[in-house]
Amino acid sequence: MPPDPETLIKQGEKHVSLGENARALSVYQRFLRSIPNHPSRHSIAMRSGQLMLLLARYDDAIKHFKRMAERDGTDTQALYNLAQSLAFANRLEDAAEAAERLLRADPTHVEGIARRANLLSYLGRADEASAVIDESERQGVRHHTVELALAGLAPKLGRMEESVKRMRAILDEGGLERGPHADLLFKIGYLLDKLGRYDDAWNAVSEANALIESPWNAGSFRRSIDRLIEIQGADAIRALPEPMDPASDAVFVLGSPRSGTTLLEQIISAHPDGATAGELPTLKDAVLALTGSPGGVADDPSRLRKVDVVKASSAYLGDLRARTGKAKRRVDKSPGNWQFLGTGSRLTPEAHVIYSVRDPRDTAISCYFRHFVSGHQFTTSMDRLGHYLAAERRLMRHWEQALREGSPRLKMTRAVYEEVVASPEREARRLIEFIGLPWNDACLRFHEKKKIVNTLSVDQAGQGVYAGSTERWRRYERYLAPFLEAFGEGAPEG
Repeated sequence: MPPDPETLIKQGEKHVSLGENARALSVYQRFLRSIPNHPSRHSIAMRSGQLMLLLARYDDAIKHFKRMAERDGTDTQALYNLAQSLAFANRLEDAAEAAERLLRADPTHVEGIARRANLLSYLGRADEASAVIDESERQGVRHHTVELALAGLAPKLGRMEESVKRMRAILDEGGLERGPHADLLFKIGYLLDKLGRYDDAWNAVSEANALIESPWNAGSFRRSIDRLIEIQGADAIRALPEPMDPASDAVFVLGSPRSGTTLLEQIISAHPDGATAGELPTLKDAVLALTGSPGGVADDPSRLRKVDVVKASSAYLGDLRARTGKAKRRVDKSPGNWQFLGTGSRLTPEAHVIYSVRDPRDTAISCYFRHFVSGHQFTTSMDRLGHYLAAERRLMRHWEQALREGSPRLKMTRAVYEEVVASPEREARRLIEFIGLPWNDACLRFHEKKKIVNTLSVDQAGQGVYAGSTERWRRYERYLAPFLEAFGEGAPEG
């Protein structure tokens, strides 16, 4: 007797709501195998492919969406997701071709227009990307998604003033939701900054941040960091059970958002024996599940069972390794992992930790100019950024001392963004040696490795070490007082 389709759909939805994506995928695949004709079949097939992407099963996602597109050459959802899957698998030429197929099926598909334009730009074909956007205009397409794509291309094309005017025109028409409205303002600020119109740029991103601001309590955050420092000293960390797996292949690249973590990630993953899993939430999830504490702190380390530590370690390393193939060094570039290093150090006893440090004024400005998707409520005002960055520096100083004694097999170093930019080869060699790999010149040519990097602007792709953002704070010095006051003792000067 075939399974009940509604039961399977509910099971899958429940697993998704709990973040159990692998289980949800298994249920949906059972649905697709056993129930050939059902009104929800297409949507379940689409969800299945999207879960494959979330699980970094890019080859499976490509095959899945290819089959969907072959069954119906006008299925624009399948074609768009095929392009996405190919892009994430680093097959950018194939991804651009899939996006072209999508536009042949629907020349007015706004996400497809933006995706093809961005892919062509990553491939160094800016004129073709420009032609895609201009053709969409001839087709009568007028949409904020397309304008955002043009804004990313505009510096390469000499079309920055034009792009600003076009985005302003979309805003003047009204009717946008807050998210897209803010996206356009952030891009306007980005272009005005490049045009040297710094006050106008600041006004644009300030308006954008006001639109997306959500609650964040600096006092609560500071107290949570105080608690970590108080409870997770060297003795408490040493008392945590340790798994058998040393996790010497794990490399944590962490620090504040916009502190240079992406640059370090790309240098390491360009090595033939290196790979990146991107920004994983898995360490945080494993630590919180193990300790049962919102802050990931075990009040009584002796109550943690070794079997549970092994389970948490296996869950984290299983995800990291599944996403990085046969690499000898696997990068987890989740900047926020700095908050979970205490317990996390015992889940990965011989991991390598690279703490990315940058002038906090430049970090703050860069964060303020960026629309983060979620989880970065502290970036929407300069005083919030001051409180956050000061807390990060304070906790990292604590970890550097406490982990030296409490988790001595863990390896830690700092990478100063300004030093990496000034002496890229020296710093790259130092970091590759630190993680235990032989030097390879490919680490200095990471920009030649065509790959979608979500935290790079389109106009930065292919530039190599990006020196244009050092001492950017000087352009906005007049706006820094709230940040410096909130940062408090140790705030940078000069």
